[in-house]
Amino acid sequence: MNSAPRPVIGVSSSEIRVPEHLKQIPKGEPPHREICLGIPYLNSVQQVGAVPLIIPPMHRDTIESVLETVDAVCLSGGPDIDPSTYGQAPHEKLGPTELATDTFELALARAADARGMPILAICRGMQVLNVARGGTLYQHIPDVYGDEAEAHRQKELGHHPSHEVVIEPGTLLERTIGGAQAEVNSFHHQSVEKLGTGLRINARSPEGIVEGVEAVDRDFVVGVQWHAESLTNRDEHEALFRGLAEAATRYRNEASTRRFQAV
Repeated sequence: MNSAPRPVIGVSSSEIRVPEHLKQIPKGEPPHREICLGIPYLNSVQQVGAVPLIIPPMHRDTIESVLETVDAVCLSGGPDIDPSTYGQAPHEKLGPTELATDTFELALARAADARGMPILAICRGMQVLNVARGGTLYQHIPDVYGDEAEAHRQKELGHHPSHEVVIEPGTLLERTIGGAQAEVNSFHHQSVEKLGTGLRINARSPEGIVEGVEAVDRDFVVGVQWHAESLTNRDEHEALFRGLAEAATRYRNEASTRRFQAV
């Protein structure tokens, strides 16, 4: 007897490498703009028995077709978001941005959300989720939380945690990772300011920085500010991807039921 098909999880890719930062390899073509996505995202999805499908920036009219092929979406990390997308002027500490990429990923997040699809949003992805729901960002957290916030840009590799977060009791995040605290890595200088519609905070750093959000009106829409894909050797972080895969299976089964009933 054949086993049930594995859920397919679309993983967005938002980081663009420009020729000026690339080196031509021997016998290779000249450097050009490239899309980059960390392998740990794909490994983490496969680790929990799901199938990853990379979603690069593309024409917005393709989004609905793409979402027909996946059962959930993982919004990955990447560069700063253009502040014009949430009505602010750029801060002097703003990093490089790609407005076209931001516009696409915000549209992807909104379309997946409108379908009721499960979403796991990581680092920049959490910020995209918040902006997609009408929220705003602190563009440089040391301005708000002081010099201690500089530690949220750790120098160690991602599989090394650098600080703890406190998980809000009674949240989906707490139920998913099974604890009130977690050790996390940290690679950000921006964070949630005003919450997007229908979101609530589910984790904070010791300084009070928002480290996680979740939707109160969806089965599984969770954002974390840390790079959980680099920490899946720890049960609590693997649990985020396992929760996404389980929600993806529920979503697929419910979609199949709706299609059957419509016939």
